[in-house]
Order: sequence, then C-alpha cells, then structure tokens
Amino acid sequence: MIAVFLAYCTLQAPSTILIRPHPAFWRLVHGLAVVYLVALTFLLFQNRDDARRFMKHLSPDLGVELPERSYGADCRLYVPENPKNKFINIYETLFDEFVVAHVLGWWGKAVMIRNQALLWVLSIGFELMELTFRHMLPNFNECWWDSIILDILICNWFGIWAGMHTVRYFDGKTYEWVGLSRQPSIMGKVKRSLSQFTPAQWDKDQWQPFMGPLRFIQVLFLCVVFMMVELNTFFLKFCLWIPPRNPLVVYRLILWWLIAIPTIREYNSYLQDSKPVKKVGAFCWLSVAICIVELLICMKFGHGLFHDPMPTWLIIFWRSAGIAFVVFLLAWSWRNHQKFRRKNL
Repeated sequence: MIAVFLAYCTLQAPSTILIRPHPAFWRLVHGLAVVYLVALTFLLFQNRDDARRFMKHLSPDLGVELPERSYGADCRLYVPENPKNKFINIYETLFDEFVVAHVLGWWGKAVMIRNQALLWVLSIGFELMELTFRHMLPNFNECWWDSIILDILICNWFGIWAGMHTVRYFDGKTYEWVGLSRQPSIMGKVKRSLSQFTPAQWDKDQWQPFMGPLRFIQVLFLCVVFMMVELNTFFLKFCLWIPPRNPLVVYRLILWWLIAIPTIREYNSYLQDSKPVKKVGAFCWLSVAICIVELLICMKFGHGLFHDPMPTWLIIFWRSAGIAFVVFLLAWSWRNHQKFRRKNL
C-alpha cells in the first residue's frame, strides 16, 4: 500500500521549485514525508510501552532499555592511572564515530543554508540547548573542552568551512546544460550524467535577518525549527529506546535532510518574494507538521522519565533572555515606526 502511495506521489504530488535530479524525485520525497508524518501520528496515539514494542517490528533489536552514557563523567585531560593511554578521555572523544557524523551534518547544513553567520548561530545555539537539557539527557552532559573545543571550534567549524567552500565552488561554476546525446566523448557523457544530481543553478540565499523585526522573527523561526529537529533526535532515541547506532536513526536523518533541502529553498524564496500575496510551499508545511508531531511524541512519552528539575540559574538565564528579546523587538519596532512617521510627515 505504501509503495502504491509513493508511486502516486511520484506522478501526481505537488512539485517543488527544485528540478534536479528530477522533479519526480522531490515528489517522491514529498510522499516519503507524508508517510513518515502518518507513522508519527499513529505512534503519537499509542502509550509509551506499546510504542516501544511497536518499534521492534521496525528493528528486532529494539525494545530494550538503553544504558546511560555520559560524556562528562570524567573531564580530565590527563589520566595518570590509565596504563594504556594517559590521554584516554581525549582519545576516545576524538575517535568516536559520531565525530565524522558531526562534521558531515554541519557540511550538509552549510550547503542548505549557505549563510555563515546563521550557521554559527545554529552551532552555538545547539550547544546552549545541550547545556539546557543536560539534566534530562545523560549524553548531553559533556566536558567543557568537548563542547567548546571539539564540537564548536573543530567539528562545527570544519563542517561549516567545507560546506561554505562547496557553496562557493558551485556559485562560481559556469553551468552549460547540454543534453547527454550531444556530449562529444564518453567522459563528457559521464560528467553530464553526474551533473544531473547537482543544482540547475546555485542561487544565493539572502536571509537578511536585520532587515526588520518581522524578518528577524522569520529567520529566528527557521533556527528554532532546526534546533527542535535536532533535539527531537535525542529525545526520541531516549524515550523509544533506540540506540545511536541503530539504522533507524540514520534513516530518519537522511529523510530529514532530503526534506530540508526543498523546505529551505521554499522558505527562502517565500522571504525574498516581494509579492503582496504569497504563500509558503508544501514542504514547509510538512516540515513544521513533522517537527510538531515529533515534539508531541517526546512530550507524551517523556512524561515521568525526567526527574531532575532544571537548575535555577538556567531558569533565570532563559527568563532574562526572553525578556531581553521582547524588549529588543519592541524597541526595534518602535524605532522603525518613528522613522516611518517622520518619513510621511
């Protein structure tokens, strides 16, 4: 039944603004997103135990409670009592398989967002999210050098750097979309075939968050959704007992990456469109719906699992940040209003 639905979507689902490698491919991704949303909705209406048992149908090794893993149990850089390696903590952190995934993830985000300032906001913002929720999830409890040096200054930086270099390479590339049959050589035909999986044109995404208060909120909304999707990954794994190395985690991340590519293009086109009447694309609505349902699952299944309260200093910090944000927006809006009034006098 799912295959029939996906075949229908490939032929008849709404097309997005992307045309490479083929519009039908993105219609198929649209169908996969709908299937994922329906599956999440089904999961939402189960209780926690039934949901965990249901996951065994997707992967037989699921349904077993996960051992707690904390990266911040021992933050010493030098461990003199270890006979094999005095720098065992640094070694295990650097050669963790998730380091490569971390770099690749930020490369993918850089290719999608194409704005270095926005990427650094997301990078630092997610580290703040880890700091905020580390009393709930053990693997968010990282050492200071792991969070600041390894994550932000090494993995995130390298992923962003590589991604932005990829963007600049394609941005300066000359596109000559000659048909496959008109290529003079075999290598030309091979290159033309591979280029079908690259963008037809590499548009620059102009986010311009400081254009005005409304644009600032719109760009901030994108950042919030991005961080929410990433947080959902960890909370879903914790609530549904999914090990980090389980293929379902990888499948979800790949699906989200495929969904995010047209979503960001549609959202950026929506922001840059100067028409008085405009609407966001179908992928934007699907992405928000999936993100919300994932969040609802985390909230429902996480009820009663987290016993440690949020530290008082964190509550004070986020309340102060929220108040400062509201005051900043009000002052900005009032200033723009005064400028508009003076201009019309």
